Amino acid sequence: MSQVAQSEKDDKKKQKGPQTKIGWYNKFSYFAFRWLDNKPRPGVLQLLYKADIQMLPGMYLGTIIITAAIVTVALLFVSWFVFTLILHSPLALIFEIVLPLAGLGASLGALPLITLNKITGKKVKIDAVLPFVLAYMATLSSAGMNPVEVIRAVGLRDFGPVSREFQKISYRSDVLGEDIISAINHIALNTPSDTLRELLIGMSNIIISGGSLRTYCEQESKELFATKRAKLRSFIDSLAAFSEGYIGGIIVSLIMGVIGIIVMGALGLKVLPFLSSADLFDILIFVIVPLINIIFLAMLETRYASGEV
Repeated sequence: MSQVAQSEKDDKKKQKGPQTKIGWYNKFSYFAFRWLDNKPRPGVLQLLYKADIQMLPGMYLGTIIITAAIVTVALLFVSWFVFTLILHSPLALIFEIVLPLAGLGASLGALPLITLNKITGKKVKIDAVLPFVLAYMATLSSAGMNPVEVIRAVGLRDFGPVSREFQKISYRSDVLGEDIISAINHIALNTPSDTLRELLIGMSNIIISGGSLRTYCEQESKELFATKRAKLRSFIDSLAAFSEGYIGGIIVSLIMGVIGIIVMGALGLKVLPFLSSADLFDILIFVIVPLINIIFLAMLETRYASGEV
């Protein structure tokens, strides 16, 4: 009897699905900015829906604002403590202004950037697994399954975000009572992957016209596999070019900068009357090196985040 009871409990947990836990920080942020939800914000809602983030716009925007305020105040105190009380740097005032402002900008953009990265990562994962999903769907269709059963079967398999998108279709159709065409078109409009959007629109047209899902999936799967091979070759070539540019350009330039500062210090030269060699080293270590690496990482993120390699 105990095993039967335990299995019933496990079945109930599976039916309930994963529970979303909201931390105290998010609750506090929403309490302070819940008034933002007095007006509909479809743009933020669509962004959160694409990223699979279960938050209200007020909680999301409140978290961004409160995080930015905390980071700015913390950096202001840390920079004052380090550069004024410990290092006694003559550039302390500059660091105490620049670092908190940089922290403010970074913290304001961190959560939106994380959200966009989640959407981009979801898109890349969808595009990576789509050729295999289409091959699987073609196999199911050849076995006699109709398109609606194929959609349910893909949702029950472990194809990552593709399965979750198909689960949303089944949920809107089986639970919310929408017709299957409306459910497919809704997910097609809100998925971050353009490829999946075109495939879902094609599937809805096949369901309406009564065409062959097997033929459609086989044809699209072959085209996606060919595109995937071409992108992988392009990715390897471009990544090699970026690595050579980083080593040959940035690293060598920084080494030459260090040598130049040492030579200027030995000769007693100064760039400006109030900047000594030690000040130049502080600027190089705390400003120029992090800034160059941030710019390089931003270039890599811009180049490869979309998955178009």
